[in-house]
Amino acid sequence: MESQLNIRMNVCKSWSCPNLGVTDASDYIYPVYRLGYTALECQKCGSLPPLFDEAECNAWFSRLMKEKLGATGLGCPHCFNPDVIRYGKTNAGNARMQCRACRKTFTPHQVTPRQSENIQQVLSQLSVGDHQSETPAYRTLTQAMGWCEGALHDTFSVVRQIATQIFILPFQGKMAQQKLYTIVSTDADSGRVLQVSTNYSPWKTSEALCYRGGESMVQERVNPCTVEHIRQQEGQFMQRSQFDEIDYGRAQLKENSQGCIVRPVVAIHGHFQRLKRRYPRVSDHYLMHECMLRGAAITAWAPEVRSGATHLWFVVEDTSEIAMPEMEFRHTGTWRIGWWTNQWQRWSRGDAHKMIALLTGQKQVVHPAAVSLRTCQQFYDWLMAHPWHQHSGKFSARTLSAQLVCLAYSYNQQHQAVATEK
Repeated sequence: MESQLNIRMNVCKSWSCPNLGVTDASDYIYPVYRLGYTALECQKCGSLPPLFDEAECNAWFSRLMKEKLGATGLGCPHCFNPDVIRYGKTNAGNARMQCRACRKTFTPHQVTPRQSENIQQVLSQLSVGDHQSETPAYRTLTQAMGWCEGALHDTFSVVRQIATQIFILPFQGKMAQQKLYTIVSTDADSGRVLQVSTNYSPWKTSEALCYRGGESMVQERVNPCTVEHIRQQEGQFMQRSQFDEIDYGRAQLKENSQGCIVRPVVAIHGHFQRLKRRYPRVSDHYLMHECMLRGAAITAWAPEVRSGATHLWFVVEDTSEIAMPEMEFRHTGTWRIGWWTNQWQRWSRGDAHKMIALLTGQKQVVHPAAVSLRTCQQFYDWLMAHPWHQHSGKFSARTLSAQLVCLAYSYNQQHQAVATEK
């Protein structure tokens, strides 16, 4: 498949380097193998980001964008620009859109009254943890996913701070205990879920992009707000075959299943590239302590990070800290940790703590109380308490991925209803 996108991933990703996000800089040397894997060396700052097969990645990104934008109408499925306007109707009476960049017109998927009834039935079934697995139900679930994904985007809301966290969820695959890599981004201010992605791909892709998992599992984070834990996590990054290669356990589809499981780094880059087109002027990203999240976010927002308009933070926190809002945070320590010598700060409120690291810039521009992943954690806790969770491990990766988008929509509806009552 010929790629229409030109996302340049083989760039410097060091925030303080003049080459951040710059393509084909004269200071680049590649390939180099200094760390044991194929990398690009930026001679300006000495960084060694892994080399990607940009052609393969862009082919996958192109199809992802085309299918998502074509279904939701949130952007142009031809050039992927988010700036679109209404442009009359088709002969059948369906709304037509035009892209302000390439001027091409397109018609997003229209939901008929009958389909709308079916979608509402799917959402009602999910609310009580029920799901039918027949082929027509899969088709309706896919329609529901597209409709819900479009509804997650509120064009009237200004999103300035985005929190992003990773969760590992079980699914029914080739063997027992298969795991799906799930990326959740929320509005850190309102708590609304903005986007949910998994590393399940509905279509086959090249072997270079496929995940090859083994027995390793992501370690549970117990009492993580310590310097020792941060250093241990940084050490795990260094033990990988390359920084963006993670083995989080087995993830294999059943024989003859549609699609494939892609490498987490591919799914993460796709996640942030979609977010960038929907929310280009984000001031702060609060990220789970995972170097792949940092790399993908800083690549997508490189011009804004270079100009100082967007900042990235690592966050590790006790979930219990939200239970004591009457107490103020106090600064209890600062350390330089890891390969990138990030400056980590520890902030405490009673017996609860959080560790934060500003990854871009020199000055702390927001209060540490606001730097948090709690909005992501609240959605995950809601999922774990939901009736759906009792049977979620029995669903295929395809079904689970679609259900998560529908559940995110339901969560936002409930969240908004509670906020309105207050």
